[in-house]
Amino acid sequence: MSLRLPCEFSVKEILPAIRSLMAEKLIKDYNVSEYRAAALLGVTPAAISNYIKSKRGGSMRHILESDPEFMSLINDVSSSLSSSGKRDISSMYCILCSSSKRVLSRNGYTLSSCAYEIEKEDQ
Repeated sequence: MSLRLPCEFSVKEILPAIRSLMAEKLIKDYNVSEYRAAALLGVTPAAISNYIKSKRGGSMRHILESDPEFMSLINDVSSSLSSSGKRDISSMYCILCSSSKRVLSRNGYTLSSCAYEIEKEDQ
């Protein structure tokens, strides 16, 4: 029997795609250096390089970037990061992950809800 927690898939598949999209936005659209992007996203400069070269995050990225609503959210978060320099975006990752799961479900993926999503539904 295998128990796969909802966040396991998110950490392995969704989070790298989100970081890849945000790294590209920060560097190409907001002229942030790879080192600064790494600091803002809480990863190493080597990870940023891998995201930009599509060595990480590629499997879900194409689905997510084809959704205008999701990309608008990515753009808003990237814009906020680049202008404010806020370094703690951990709370935004839950929002981005939840939004990306909705995009993926519209594209045929069946994903379990996490505690954040369940709590949000109850409100």
